[in-house]
Amino acid sequence: MRKLSSMNGPNVSETLLDRVMYNAETLPPLGKEYWWFLFFGQNGEKPIQLMLLMFRKYGKKMLFNDKEIVLRKLEENKFQAITAGWIYDGEKLHDLGDTNAVTKIYSKRKAIISEISGKKMILSGGFPNYRLKVDNTIDLDTTRGNYLVDKDACGVFIFPFGMAWVDAFLNAKGTVLGKNFKGTAHLQKVVGVAIFGSFHWGRIIFQNGFSTAFFCLKTGKNSKIYFRKSLDFHDHRNKKIIKFDTPALKISKRKGGAQWIVEGRDGEKYLRMVLETYATKRYAMTGGGSQVYIEYAVVPKEFILKTKNQVINLDDLGKGVGTLEDAYGSPI
Repeated sequence: MRKLSSMNGPNVSETLLDRVMYNAETLPPLGKEYWWFLFFGQNGEKPIQLMLLMFRKYGKKMLFNDKEIVLRKLEENKFQAITAGWIYDGEKLHDLGDTNAVTKIYSKRKAIISEISGKKMILSGGFPNYRLKVDNTIDLDTTRGNYLVDKDACGVFIFPFGMAWVDAFLNAKGTVLGKNFKGTAHLQKVVGVAIFGSFHWGRIIFQNGFSTAFFCLKTGKNSKIYFRKSLDFHDHRNKKIIKFDTPALKISKRKGGAQWIVEGRDGEKYLRMVLETYATKRYAMTGGGSQVYIEYAVVPKEFILKTKNQVINLDDLGKGVGTLEDAYGSPI
């Protein structure tokens, strides 16, 4: 955590990124470890989107969606954990289920082998060329794309607590549910020592190569008091990153989550977007605290970014797609 949090940016080597991706850390009390694999399609009013999660934490067991999950380390880089996932195919959401899976990591040959609902799940390869395969349901290969940032390492470390993560932002193609898929991939590995808590996170990708991402920790489920805020916009046309260094950030939902409004201001910089939800998936964890993750598949219906020298709107960006995560938790 200390090493990754000292980077806080794209200057992470491919070797270190894969070392984090293909390793099961030793978890102390309050320790947690996540792998998130998120893919966005490029076509349609409601683009294909899929997410896979692997999760483990310190302790002997937990409840995940009211199902008892055993958490045991079986041997080095082999453990019991939770695997879960979903696919939105352009018309409906397919729940891949949640499984108390035995997971094995092969660090040297760069592979993670697990299973979900009786189907073998494998992530293999190294940055930027990964392969994610779930039997005949998902078979995707990633390649380097034309992004301003295609990998990073970030974190917050205040001894003895902290969270740290690595990201890979890549192109992807292959098959999903037996149909051809072409789009983008976001692979993330998170490790930390912290209580459960409340936050918003989101990332939106646009057809013309632009993207925006935001994050904030909250003091509670319905709180409007944010801390550890971040907001940035990747201006693909001008090859620059517009960062909101100290954003006055406001994230609100309306129509019961059917729409989300994200607003940020930092001096002369202002960003506002309206995101429309087209699929929703909820995950609930209990044990050593409680945590709920609600994943919203979204498309932007309105967008404006103003700086001192430019104005960017949705017509400049092309169609977009992304995920907004609404998470809330309790430490006990």
